[in-house]
Amino acid sequence: MPERGPVFVTLTVYFFRRFFENDVIQATGDTVTTIVRALSIAAAPGLMLAFFLQNQYPQRTAWGRIEDQYFFVLYSMLVMAGVAIFEWEMLFPDTLDFLVLSPLPLRGRDTLAAKATALGLFLGLFLFAANVFGVFMLPAVSKEHFWRTAWAQCLAVTCSGAFGAFAILAAGGILICILPARTFRILSPIMQALVVAVLGLLLVSYARFGDSLDKTLQIPLGHALWVPSFWFLGIYEHALRGHSAAPFAAPMMRSGIRAISIAFVLAVATYPLAWARMRKMAIEGTTGLRSRPAVPLNRLVAGIVPLPARRAVTYFIGQTIARNSKYQVYLAMYCGTGLALAIACAVTFVSSGSGLRPALSIDGLHAVMPLMLFWIVAGLRMAFALPLNLPARWVFRVTGAEREACISATRVWAFACGLAALAMLLPILWIAGLSARALLVQAITGACVCAVLVDSLLFANHGIPFAQPRSPGKTSLPLMLTLFTGILPLFCVAMVRAELWLERKPLWLLASVIVVPAAYGVIGILRSRSQARLEDGDEIEGEFLLLGLGVD
Repeated sequence: MPERGPVFVTLTVYFFRRFFENDVIQATGDTVTTIVRALSIAAAPGLMLAFFLQNQYPQRTAWGRIEDQYFFVLYSMLVMAGVAIFEWEMLFPDTLDFLVLSPLPLRGRDTLAAKATALGLFLGLFLFAANVFGVFMLPAVSKEHFWRTAWAQCLAVTCSGAFGAFAILAAGGILICILPARTFRILSPIMQALVVAVLGLLLVSYARFGDSLDKTLQIPLGHALWVPSFWFLGIYEHALRGHSAAPFAAPMMRSGIRAISIAFVLAVATYPLAWARMRKMAIEGTTGLRSRPAVPLNRLVAGIVPLPARRAVTYFIGQTIARNSKYQVYLAMYCGTGLALAIACAVTFVSSGSGLRPALSIDGLHAVMPLMLFWIVAGLRMAFALPLNLPARWVFRVTGAEREACISATRVWAFACGLAALAMLLPILWIAGLSARALLVQAITGACVCAVLVDSLLFANHGIPFAQPRSPGKTSLPLMLTLFTGILPLFCVAMVRAELWLERKPLWLLASVIVVPAAYGVIGILRSRSQARLEDGDEIEGEFLLLGLGVD
């Protein structure tokens, strides 16, 4: 039996490095580079905001100071909860860990302790990076008692971040312990998307209504007691000002202490149980989780997608998404972010005698449909470019399938996802109060816009989805930033105005029915000129050589 000390250290280092090994997000680069980049991203917002606040002090009002404190408390929770969700598959050892480590002469408690230690180091590192600048910079620029302010901020952001991480860890442990494996795989992405949506709404609410905290936190607190980030703002205020703190501080502080205590106890109690359950699932295997598509579904797909090559890629996309659990986490986070933006558009807050109350925005409801369609199609464009299943490239090479037949399946898939989202949105918009005429405009313009978005955003897609290697030195980050920060807002504003205009003049809907197919045909002609038959040797630096054996 190896000595416990070196074995424990080796296992801890192994588990720690596994948190940063991601063959989906990064194409090249070592672990150290990935760690530095991730920590820099987490640390930058706190440093930047502290610098921006230098000119606001010491004349900043009392509630303005509370608003600044709330940002750091909220940011700590968002970072830690987001990191925990992003590393959802690594919070507990996966099948690969158990299959590799089980044959080795290792004691189970040593492996469990090493994993828990690595997890603590990983979360602690991000907690430190997200708050290190704010803990010192905000007390320095606020011109208050430095060490007392630094202590209050350190306590509040630590509790807030720890709660975010412990809550996700406890939720994951509970789901693993009580749900069958198949149900867990179905419900966990849904839970992740909902949690990300809540976190996104907290951030958007701060950006929109941060200046109205005096109304939100007035006594009686009401619904504000259910907002987790306010709990730790109460801890901040109570630690900083003691009995002279604002009236909301004491009840919020009590809620925060209860919340972090419950989350910590649940996380510690369920982690060993979830470990044992994951080990059992790894030993028993997951073959039982995979099943063939139902016969009615096969017939439906065959009717919609008659070409064999296109149908094969359609199944390939669905099975790749269904079988890659890490990829499902990223999709859940992306969908949760889009859901948060949609809710933020549709719901606003108006002042009343008892503070702020939620209300629906007519313009916001009209913006939900174009926002979600753009979000879905743009997200699928990014998703199809990820090299998730490179070994499957040879199948499409040796069959002699035409490039256009294979690539068109991606457009069919994206268009089907857009129509499915539109079908789910229409009943929700009807419940929200849109008229029948407005729903008709939403349905027709939504289908037309979905077709145009699919053809436009996927115009330059020239490869099999999930099976194209990244080109060295190339990145799509500038294009993505342009799409989401520049084009998306303008697109939503233009669509809202167009929808409201079409509701007043519905006969113009006939023009869209004529113009969109014409635009679709023009885009198809342009695409046919830029694409050729899938021939041997036209891929980017393939991982194998055909040696001329595939030439007719």
